[in-house]
Formats: sequence, structure tokens, C-alpha cells
Amino acid sequence: MRSKQSQNLENKLNNAVEIQAWEAFGRDVLQKLIPPLHFISAEDGIDDLKLSKEEKEALCYTLGLWETLLEDGEGFLDMRSILIKNLEQLKSDYERFLKASIEKAKPLEVAYHSVGLFFNNANEASISRLTVMNADIEQLKDLDNPVFIDAVRDEINSAFDRLDLSSHYSLLVIPGYLGANKVLDRWAKLAFEHKVFMVTDFAHLDAPDDVVAHFKTTNHVRNETYLSNVVMTCNWFVGRGKYDFIAEEDDLYVPPSLAVAGKLYSNSLSQASAGRKYGALKGVGGVCFKLKKHDLAILEGLGLIPMYFENGQIIAYSAKTLFNGNNLGLQTYSVVRVFDYVSKVLIDYFNRKTFENFNVRTRKEFIHDIVSFLDKNTGAQKLIESFSIKRLEQDMEHKDRVHLELYMEPYFPAKNFLIHLNGKIGDSGKANSWEAHYEQKG
Repeated sequence: MRSKQSQNLENKLNNAVEIQAWEAFGRDVLQKLIPPLHFISAEDGIDDLKLSKEEKEALCYTLGLWETLLEDGEGFLDMRSILIKNLEQLKSDYERFLKASIEKAKPLEVAYHSVGLFFNNANEASISRLTVMNADIEQLKDLDNPVFIDAVRDEINSAFDRLDLSSHYSLLVIPGYLGANKVLDRWAKLAFEHKVFMVTDFAHLDAPDDVVAHFKTTNHVRNETYLSNVVMTCNWFVGRGKYDFIAEEDDLYVPPSLAVAGKLYSNSLSQASAGRKYGALKGVGGVCFKLKKHDLAILEGLGLIPMYFENGQIIAYSAKTLFNGNNLGLQTYSVVRVFDYVSKVLIDYFNRKTFENFNVRTRKEFIHDIVSFLDKNTGAQKLIESFSIKRLEQDMEHKDRVHLELYMEPYFPAKNFLIHLNGKIGDSGKANSWEAHYEQKG
């Protein structure tokens, strides 16, 4: 069968007596203008052409356009006007559909940008133990149906509620703003209970004054110990500029949390990923708004981690957690991360000693092993500046319980802290029976 469109068009060309300008036109001319027609015989149609679906659709559209030109155009000027009108409509439709597609794909675009920034700043092509969850921020905020919250808890707990903690998670990153304190607290408690450090973001706003005004109303920073395991960034990154050719209204903004988490991963636990030397982030072209020194001081004082643009670099400019109690160590995330790491190593060690009777010999062995571990992590460019074991003894009333008190001085802030570890090591020892508490001394 011949294509109805090509047959109609050829009939119009062969019988176009009413259009003098086309009297000399015939099938040969049309085949030169539309090359695929050369392969259509009298017996074949468009469907018989060896063309892709897209090519056939384009050919049909072209034939339809020619049909419109021959039917409605009374001369070359008319035809030119029809073509321009069609072109403008096509351009408008293309831009509208493209804009809708880009808008629909923005969450995916932001996610890919964010994950790329994590790897870029982690300085690793692959991470040995990395779990990525495909979830929208609204799903992570849903306390009535906490499917995703429970899934994260189960995953982290699977590596924590065990004797061997060597494969335990250290970071929990939630890009975007969780909103209400009841949601933030749910996640913060999960991180605190499992000794992982949580990195998240404050709301994306257009100016520092807006951030300050909004943050002051949230009461995110409080004297709650579990908030010591949480940091919150502000001043979102520019992932890319807006597309002017589709009249996009704004740039694409990316939450800073994953880039900061990558920096935390690559730097030493004891070193805050902040400032020009240790807080400069890779792969970022800009931030939402400029900050002056005065703005930095205010945002840092509130408990946020602001992103600062200087000399072509984006710099994280704070080491504060969301905890504002008297314990200065718990206000500083590098200290919290060191304490959590040391506690997990010691808990892992004592878990391996379960069922060993506590006596003079084993006590001496324990002290030797603990001192050996801490010695390896004491000194310049390491985790702590100094330490001393103040107590390692058996509970006189509960013989299966052991108490460890360890003084440690981190590099920043210059304070002494006491780590209490209380747990069972006798017949009833369990993997999750150890508790750790941190106190500031002097």
C-alpha cells in the first residue's frame, strides 16, 4: 500500500493547476526535497521503508507540513509565513516539554550531584562499606509510617548489635532539611544510640538573614546529649546555573551535607573539616548567597555549619554540633567522633574477652592492650594528645560487671574528658551490654 499522505501530496503536486508557482513540480522534485520518498514505489508505502520509528514519524510530519503548504499557501510568501508559524510553535512546544522534563528530573539531578560531591571530597573511587537508600526526604520525615526510618535503623543495627564491630558504620548522611524537631530527634537518637555521626542540612533559603530568622524559631540546638551526634549545614551549593534557553527561573541548588560528609571521611577523625586548610570542598562552583565575616560569626554561633565562598573555593566554616550543653567536647564534632571511635574499639575489644574471668592476670592483660591501642593513636597528627587509665576494676557487688574510666585530652578543645565504660564481661556477657558516657573535667 502506498502512504495515504504521500499519495495525497503527489496528487496535489501533479494537479496543482490552481497554484501557478508549483506547475513545474512533480514527484521527481518532491523526492529531491524529501529523500526518503525516493524509496517509495507505487506498490509500497511508508511502513515498508527501512526506517526507525522516529524517522518514519519525522517523514510523516514532513509530508503533513508539505500538504499544509500546498493546501493553504497561495504563494511563496504565504508558505514562508506558514513555515515560520510552525517553527515558532515547535520551538514553544519543545521548550515547554523540555522545561517540564527538567523540572521532573530535578530530584534525580540533585541526588546525582550530591553523590558525586561525596566521592569527590572523600578522595576515593569506591567506599568499602557504603549503603545508599532511594528515598525522598518526605518519606524520611514520615513518623506515622516510618518504613524508611526502620530500614535505616535495621541496617545500622545489623553492624552494631554484634560482637565484632570492625565493620560498623561511622556516618549517617541525610541530604535536605528534616524540618520539625520530632523528626530531627528521631534520627538524632538513632545516630547517638549506634555511635554514628549524622550530617544533614538546614532549609534552603535565599539570604543569611532569612536563615538566621528561621533557624531561631526552630529550637534545633538544645541541651540534649543525642544532638551531639548531629551537624547541620546551611547555604546550599549551586549545582549548575539556570537554563536561560527554557526560561528556567533559578539555578539548581544542592544540599551541602554529602560534600561535607565526604570531607569528614577523608580527614582524620580528630581534625575538624572546617577552615581554609581542612574545610575546602572540591567540585563546587558556588553557593546560594555571599557571607561576610559578621554573617559567619552569627551562623556559627547559632550552631550551623555555613558554607563560605572565598577566592574560588567553598569552605565549611564551623565544627559545632547541635548540642549546646556545658560539655564543650560534645559541642565539637571532631571530639565526639574520636570519643565514639575509641568507645567502639574498646567495646569491640571487651566483647572479644567475654567469658574470660576477671583477675589480676587478665586485668594486667587488658590494661596492656588498651594502652597499646591508645599509644598508637596519641601524638601529633593522631587522635588524642594524651590519656591515662584511672580505673579498671571489677564491680564488688556484681562480679560480672567491669568499670573502665579513661581520661583523654583531645587536640581541640584543650580540655580533659573522662570516658566511662560500664559493661559485663563474665558469664552473662552480651554484645550490647556496654554503655559509654563522656564527662568534661576542668
